[in-house]
Amino acid sequence: MMAFDLARIPDKLKDAYRKNRCAVLVGAGASAGAGLPVWGTLLEKMIAEGERHLVVESGKAKEYRQLLSDPSKYLMVASGLKEDIHLYFDEFIESSFIAPKPKPTDFHRALVSLDRLQFVLTTNYDTIIERAYRSAGDEDVPVLTFKEVGELQRRLSKREFFILKAHGDAAKVGNGIILTEIDYRNILYRQRAYQSLLSAMFTMFTIVFVGASMTDPEIKLLLNYIADAFAPGSGPNHYAVMTEQDITGVEKDRWFKDLNVQLVPVSKADDYLELTEFLGALKSSV
Repeated sequence: MMAFDLARIPDKLKDAYRKNRCAVLVGAGASAGAGLPVWGTLLEKMIAEGERHLVVESGKAKEYRQLLSDPSKYLMVASGLKEDIHLYFDEFIESSFIAPKPKPTDFHRALVSLDRLQFVLTTNYDTIIERAYRSAGDEDVPVLTFKEVGELQRRLSKREFFILKAHGDAAKVGNGIILTEIDYRNILYRQRAYQSLLSAMFTMFTIVFVGASMTDPEIKLLLNYIADAFAPGSGPNHYAVMTEQDITGVEKDRWFKDLNVQLVPVSKADDYLELTEFLGALKSSV
């Protein structure tokens, strides 16, 4: 296996990691390797759940499936399905993300090895990241959600490591799962304390996006929020580790100029092996 060339990692990113001013944002793609659903697959499973419980009739299911061909319609479909399956929603989330007991992959083990991270932020609901930390010996790794603002603020101010599940935790009953556009806008724009902490995280630390895709609606909304949080050119640089095929040249340009997000390209070969190698290379930069 060829190691990721350290020269491909920008010096500013290596410097931020060395100085303990770096964090990682883990997107849905990082859980796909463990067999968990990404957005399109999750919504397809929700349609099937609605049909199984006879709360989504065949004509409506057909319309939903047609909408799934356009990722920009994902949030619309999610809103409808969450209302449709209603009483079965929590059970569906648990069966999709907790019941399979997904095992950490090489990617997650490489993530855990990055011992200079200030925090790990994830838009995923599953438990793989904390399972990886516990498997490595950190039994008490703190896992917070958007509802635990006080503890999040305390740990951030004291520079104590934590995992933040920004859109809910499938393992914490009653903690809320953020899935629809209304859900996202409520936490990003109406919960002021959480909003301030997110702003602080992106203005104080260099964030590395891994396993994220621009077709993921939660990533788009988060980036748009960040654009409102600070002026272009201010704050630290952020980085998105993804294949060049996943982002257009215009998007790449606007990300860098408007959001301070620079692309670090990796190959799709061998199930995105370079994504894991990138984490190993970042650790070796110290």
